[in-house]
This record gives sequence, C-alpha cells and structure tokens, in this order.
Amino acid sequence: MLATIARLVTAADGDTLYRDVYLRRAAEILSPIVTETTFQASMKSREQLTKLLAQARTSVTRQDWEKVRELGTSAAAIQRSLEADQGSLSAAEAVYSAPPVALDPLSAGLTRMSKRWSDAAAARAEVSSALGELAREDAKTGQLYASRQRALGALDVPGATPSAGGPKERETPGAAVELQALQALERGDAAALEGLASSMLAKKTAAQPAGGTAVTAARGRIAAPDALGEALPEGCVPRASALGLERVEATFTSPAVAASIAEFMERYALGASPAVRDLASEGVARLTIAAEEAAVPADAAAVFADTVAVFALHVYVNSAGIRYVPLPAPREVLLMETHAEEEEPVTALLKELGLERRRALARDEIEASLLKHGARIVAEKLGLDPLAFRLVCVPPDVFVRVGRERSWGKREQWTHFDGYQVLSGGRLRALVGGNARFGGVFDLCSISHDDARENTVVRFAVIRRERLGVRIG
Repeated sequence: MLATIARLVTAADGDTLYRDVYLRRAAEILSPIVTETTFQASMKSREQLTKLLAQARTSVTRQDWEKVRELGTSAAAIQRSLEADQGSLSAAEAVYSAPPVALDPLSAGLTRMSKRWSDAAAARAEVSSALGELAREDAKTGQLYASRQRALGALDVPGATPSAGGPKERETPGAAVELQALQALERGDAAALEGLASSMLAKKTAAQPAGGTAVTAARGRIAAPDALGEALPEGCVPRASALGLERVEATFTSPAVAASIAEFMERYALGASPAVRDLASEGVARLTIAAEEAAVPADAAAVFADTVAVFALHVYVNSAGIRYVPLPAPREVLLMETHAEEEEPVTALLKELGLERRRALARDEIEASLLKHGARIVAEKLGLDPLAFRLVCVPPDVFVRVGRERSWGKREQWTHFDGYQVLSGGRLRALVGGNARFGGVFDLCSISHDDARENTVVRFAVIRRERLGVRIG
C-alpha cells in the first residue's frame, strides 16, 4: 500500500495536469493508516522533540544533570514513537504536505527547474512506469492511469528518442538554434555563439538553396481544444446558480485579435527572455493595430499589447504547473462568478470552500482550499466529472474577455488569477491583475504566494481541464 502511495506521488510530480487527482487518491488510500490529523500531531511531536533537545543542550552546559535526565526521558519517548511510524509518516508527509502546485517537468523550459528531474525524457519514463504499475494495482482509478500513460507517451518531450518505426522527431533547425544563440548572447558566451553560427551556416549550405527564409524567433504551436466551446452538461447551470456561478461565453471581439495573439505567442513565448523580448517589438505593434481595428480605444489597445508582450519576457504556468499563454480560443463556455467588482458576496461556493471572505487571502490558502474541496464541489454540487472539469481562480485571458463586457478593472484592487510567474530556481509568484491603477482589465502582475494584502480579492471559475493541458511547442 505504501508503494502505491509512492507511485501516486511520482505521478503527481510528473503528470501535473492531474496532480490534484493523484494527491486526493493517495490521501484516500493513506487515511486508514495515517489520517491528516494524526500526521499534523506527529509534526507537533517533532517540534516538541526539537525543543526538548535544545533545552537539554542548555542543561548540559549548566551541568544540571537532573534536568538533562528529565528532558532526555521525554525526548527519547517521542523519538521512539516517531521512529516506529517512520515509514507511514514519510508517506504522509509526501501526501499531506505536498504543495498544490508543482512545475510540469515535461513543459519546455521547465524541466531544469523541477525539484525531482533534470531530464524530461527520464521524467516521462519514470512517471509512465509508475502509471503502468498503478493501472495494475489500483483498479478503482485504473482507467485514468492507463489513459494518462498513453497521453504522456504521445507528448513531444525534449531529449526523447523516437522508437524505431515511430514518428520522426520534429525538426526545428532555426527556432531551437536561434534560441540557443540568444541565450549565449545574454550570458556573453562568444565561443558558443560562434559554434552555433558555424553549425547553421553549414546546414544552410548543404540543405537550402539561395532564397531560403530565415527564422526570426523560436516558434511553437498553440491549439486550443474544440471542447472549450462545447455546451456544458445539461442540468449543471441551475446548480451552479445556487453556488453563485453563472454560465458565460468568453469570446474575442475580433478574429484578428485572436490570430494576432496566437501568432505572437507561437513566435516569442516559448523562448521567453530579455533578448527575445527585444525582438518582439514588431509583434507588439501588430497586436496594437489588431486591437485598434477591433474598436478597442488606442490607449487601451496599447496597454493590451504591452500586457501580452510580457509573455516574451517572463515564463508563466497555470495552476497545473504547465506553461501558460493566453488561449486564442474563439469561444469558451464555462461557469464563473460574475458579481460586480464593488460586491464581495459570501456565496454558497465560498462557504463550500471553507473560506469566510474574498479579500486579503493568500494564494497558498486559496490553493489549499481548492485542493481539499474543489473536486467534491464539482462532483456533488455541480454534477460534473472532476476529471473533466476543475474549479480554479479565474484565468487571466478569461478575465479580460468577460471583464471588458462587464466593466471590470475600474477599481484599485487586484483579482487573483489562475497561474504563476516562474522566477529563477523555479520559485513561483501568484498571478493577479485587473487593477485600475496599472492598466485596468488588461493589468497582469504577480505577488508572493503567501501575500494576503488587503486590496486583493478572489473570483472563481469552473473550467474544462483541457484548458490547463494546452501546451506550446
């Protein structure tokens, strides 16, 4: 049983699109052995042990041997209890103390920041093996494990070698090398730059006739799932209304704006860095023009373009730890809290999440509540499949599209957005936005994940899980 839990933790760390599902299943299997309450008690025992040993150390320096014996006896009893349960408590720590959000080791640019793997192909191999074992030993969720194993096998993972007779590895002669060249320039590595240039010139001479087209930046491909625009299952809308959620359609005011966003993201977001951002000025200009042609006021169009442009400078992930970029889906149907910005209703949904307010909540507290209660709310209160739908903070691009129609972004406050900015070393800052002082509905910035500042509020949405699984590259 502990081996099954360990495999579920491996799956949660490597297949982050379903991290919440794996962690809940692990807790379900673990709870008859060690409940979360018991685990928390053991954590307090560890703290007590540390304090007793510190007090004993002080007593030794004072040569107060009566006190040393008293403290040593108490400390030894706690230590024996913890050692006896070491195996189950280690499993409990891996499950109950697991962070709700982890970086996807299979997303381009994120593997090197993974706490567990430094190689995407190795990560996929280990996770796929764990899923295969889980499919055999955990029949209750076996179908999910098998389907996820197949899905991971179909991913185009950096460093993976295609099997004999299988599809050939995608060739990106210009994109990948140009990204490496930009990175070499940033670190001042002239030798690497010279080698890359020589390699590309040799390939161009051998394979490309005169008149070939140069690649201007690293490009990937964004394909928003058609499922995002499908109708919601019958019967969930009235139940959603009772929770304070409304069915909404998030649409683009113009196909040209959607196309411009997709073009910009595909060209610049994958290789986000200061050097790539410098190349993106032409793309920013095209975004501004497209927005103005869609009847967006010139000043708002400029703010919108600048907000989109930050994706060429910074790396972002959604709450599933997968690279996030605004999705150019022409239409998306979802459930969402749509109350006016000046309102802060304590809805049935908020109560189901165990939250007493919307304002001054840290993202850590919000994510913990979503992990603990989200799937139950989706299944029991909305009648939806939690494997297909997920309760999250409102995604930034949805906030923009819906918020423009409802005049949001007029107050000097931030709204929690689904997702994080990734800093060096894999550190995460929670996404917020919509502050009238910094761009209104188009504002996007980040704060510390434990920041519970007074002028930040939360607004929730129920989205299709496919949205979180969209990959660029």
